[in-house]
Amino acid sequence: MSTRTIIEINHDHLTLRTASLLCDLLQVLGGSSVTQLLNEAHGKPVEPFAVPGIRILAQRHHSETLTLEVKS
Repeated sequence: MSTRTIIEINHDHLTLRTASLLCDLLQVLGGSSVTQLLNEAHGKPVEPFAVPGIRILAQRHHSETLTLEVKS
């Protein structure tokens, strides 16, 4: 299944360690563990690996439309 994933990266928290964990995250994005986290969050962002500054905002099938509203 082809999916699109929206990831938020707060550059204020980006270090070599968080960059390394982001690479780990990219390896598991298509896996069921990420999908399960997102399903359990009921549309709210999830922070995999509890890494400050990196959140998955949404994941949808490529044919679905997704609208994000950014608030400060």
